[in-house]
Amino acid sequence: MVNSIGKPKVKDNFQYLYASIGTQFSWYLPDLTTHKLDFISSNNFDSNIQYVWAHPQKEIIYLALSDGGPGKKGSYHSILACSINRNTGEPSILGPKQRVPYRPIHLSTDERGENLFAAYNNPSSLSVHKIEANGNIGDTRIQLSKDQAGIFGHQVRITPDENTAILVCRGYDATDTTSEQPGCLKIFDLTDGELRDTKTINPFGGLGFGARHLDFHPSGHCFYLALERQSELHTFKIAEEGISDHPLFTASTLSKPLQSGVRQANSAVHVHPSGKFVYVSNRTYPVAPTNGRAIPNGEDNIAVFEINEISYKPSLIQSADTLGSLPRTFSIHNSGKMLVAANSEAARKINFNGKVTSLPLSLVCYEIGENGKLALKQQINFQDKDQLLFWAGFL
Repeated sequence: MVNSIGKPKVKDNFQYLYASIGTQFSWYLPDLTTHKLDFISSNNFDSNIQYVWAHPQKEIIYLALSDGGPGKKGSYHSILACSINRNTGEPSILGPKQRVPYRPIHLSTDERGENLFAAYNNPSSLSVHKIEANGNIGDTRIQLSKDQAGIFGHQVRITPDENTAILVCRGYDATDTTSEQPGCLKIFDLTDGELRDTKTINPFGGLGFGARHLDFHPSGHCFYLALERQSELHTFKIAEEGISDHPLFTASTLSKPLQSGVRQANSAVHVHPSGKFVYVSNRTYPVAPTNGRAIPNGEDNIAVFEINEISYKPSLIQSADTLGSLPRTFSIHNSGKMLVAANSEAARKINFNGKVTSLPLSLVCYEIGENGKLALKQQINFQDKDQLLFWAGFL
């Protein structure tokens, strides 16, 4: 495995911000001087948008679609390619949707733009699809069986040297009637779109290892893994002989002890383009059904870590409140100057002084300072109480 520099996903710093609420897909123009968003337009697809990924060279994006959602399997699932008008940001369907057997939860490509990878969580699986010369989605090359794909897959990423595919599997917490189901990283050798199962990384048997998302350091020497169920950030080494079996460093993504009556779960993780900082989103859930009551306060924020330039060890330097509930996704502009977080659910929360506040779905914009810290610049609220702001990203 080569410690190569990861290639940029786009050709320059010009990007739009896209966001999905249910079937609605909206796009915005970011202003890197004010660090705010200007709404441009929106359109609708026939299914809920689960995830979006950009082609590494072409003005094309890939959408994961499903009539399902969290806790709902659904019955119609697909992936779709759209071309992007560089002048307006508008997506146009490029070719027919490709049906897939389960709800796709994450998409990615290799850096040559030859293969599209889709991860599924219920049941856990991974598929590989050929990308045609025009960027459209071609034949399905691989669909992993359940016994090859861990438990509750949540993300698939390709290493910067393009030799390895990593399926991130979260597992499940124990319940009153079931024991904990372990999480893991499934490691596959990748050659010409073909996968070969090489090993499973599951420290301590995968118990207490609720892996959700990872992102690579631009040096190619390591990656940072968000453990959803433990609210931790783990650092894994990438060397010539492969990925380390155990993390080099572990750190909590929370800034204070867990509050009574809430469950914390982190989510997305992104490394700053400079390689100096890594960001993780924290989310608060009630321990028990609220039956309309307000949720006790916890940490719905972006945890900011500074990365040691020699050891790559992350150190928490800020916890930036997202002023909302459940920031499931966030994205960093390629310039490294702006971060946008998506508060995915409307909620009523009790803050630390006992006041109840109604929080809408929202996009929250921050300026990223030279020291990596976030400064709030804008909040865009939405009135869709029964929908989820499920994904947002710069593309």
